[in-house]
Amino acid sequence: MPSFIKHIGTHKGTNQRLSVVFLQLPDDKENALVVYSDSLPDKYHDEFMAAVESQEGQKSAQLYEVLSRKLFFHGGTMLDTLHKEGLMEKMPTSSIIMTPNGQTQIELVDLISQLADIEPETATDTGPTVQERMEEQVDRSLGDDNKKIAQNLLIQAVMLEEEAGRKRAEAVTFDPSLAEKAEKSAKRGRGRPAGTTAKAMAARAAEATAEA
Repeated sequence: MPSFIKHIGTHKGTNQRLSVVFLQLPDDKENALVVYSDSLPDKYHDEFMAAVESQEGQKSAQLYEVLSRKLFFHGGTMLDTLHKEGLMEKMPTSSIIMTPNGQTQIELVDLISQLADIEPETATDTGPTVQERMEEQVDRSLGDDNKKIAQNLLIQAVMLEEEAGRKRAEAVTFDPSLAEKAEKSAKRGRGRPAGTTAKAMAARAAEATAEA
């Protein structure tokens, strides 16, 4: 284990060990986003700590940068998994003390202040700042969530359309005279699933009658 570990700290009131994923939230700079690393499920703990202590993790200015690339055993990114499973918590920056080793302690608010003073002086290019990278990552995460929600809704819609088609066809098998009415109901939707036209439903009804 490295003698000096970035991103590690404790809660000022409880002394619980934690890892700081976001030093500050982009839209709420009074709060950070943390993971109580010692309380992580066993299936995640060792891989998470390995990512924190890795060379890549220690070179990252913010822990979320490496967690957005590292994967857990199931193939999901660490950042996305921790978010979805509710393993990250919002915490006031004033409640966090960074403890990179056994002898050093610095309050997170003081660290953030020092970093704010250093960043403008050391910037030598026009690349994104730490704050901009944070905002970009949050936006990307939200965008991915919205895409997944939209995909799920579309799948549900298709399933409902298919179920409606089956119900209409089933109705026609009991009363073939409803074929034309069932077709009109199908046309009122945004599309007509295969097999729900009056002709198709009448054929189904005839097949069902013959089988009976």
